Amino acid sequence: MGKLWQRNYYEHIIRDDKSYQHISKYILNNPAKWKEDKFFKY
Repeated sequence: MGKLWQRNYYEHIIRDDKSYQHISKYILNNPAKWKEDKFFKY
């Protein structure tokens, strides 16, 4: 029917506060970079 996982997807276990902060910043700030992505078309 189709692929379930996104290509090059990986999981990451958050082991400490530093890792949590880094991942949180990525999640919050990444959408702002969408227009710079090679797959952005509009």
